[in-house]
Amino acid sequence: MCYLKVPKLKPGMKQTLAELFSDINIIIKMGIQSLKLNFYFIILIILSSCNNDNKSLEEESYFAKANLKEFAAYKILKTEPFESSYKAQVICYAYLTTDTISKSKLEGTLNKIYLSLRKYKNFKNYSSPTSISVYLYTSREKAINLQESWIAMLSKSPSENQPIISFDDFKLTAHESNERNRKSADDLLFEKMNRLFKKQNTDICTIYKILYDIEGQTIKQADKKYPDFGVEHLEYQEKLYKQESKNLLNKYAINDSLLPYINVFGSKYCK
Repeated sequence: MCYLKVPKLKPGMKQTLAELFSDINIIIKMGIQSLKLNFYFIILIILSSCNNDNKSLEEESYFAKANLKEFAAYKILKTEPFESSYKAQVICYAYLTTDTISKSKLEGTLNKIYLSLRKYKNFKNYSSPTSISVYLYTSREKAINLQESWIAMLSKSPSENQPIISFDDFKLTAHESNERNRKSADDLLFEKMNRLFKKQNTDICTIYKILYDIEGQTIKQADKKYPDFGVEHLEYQEKLYKQESKNLLNKYAINDSLLPYINVFGSKYCK
């Protein structure tokens, strides 16, 4: 049998037995309430941990499918860390070193930079960034002087399960248009050579077509002389072609060192 020992009341105390049991009941309730709070706290920790695991899995899934092989050449201008009591942020400014770009290449470039920034460790109280932003520009000058003129950017905040990539479609379209209108080194050399040829009353395409005919004629001549083909056929045809092409170039005072350029540009520009 269990007995409840009721303490003796000291002089001046007016506590009744009912009041004593009431106090005990309050203490018990407070203990139960404390247990409930601890239980809820543990549940919140577990749920938070599960949520973080899910975010990590979603991010890994994103990079398993992401375009990482196709990217544009780039350089990092600067990386700026920022740390506070609630976040560790890294902002990266990068610029392209190539004019040949596309959305897929820009996306691959941003993902490549982002993966490297995930390992950033120059924080006092964080082992890795909780927030990452990457701004990509078409030139170093724009990255330095016009930081709002990015052509593509990536952002990842703690609340997001995976990075978000954005494009400035207007700038991308304008850049692609400029590239289409920009002449390549081949274009410029072709035009320069053509101007020289026109001074000799001809042009690259005319010479190219005549050379094409000469090749066909010399092959037929070699066929007649060596119907079984073989090495002798090939050597004879080459000998005839070299002689006839040299005669053609001499006729227009064109240096025979330009013959390879005529063939290359002719196949590219002449129809």
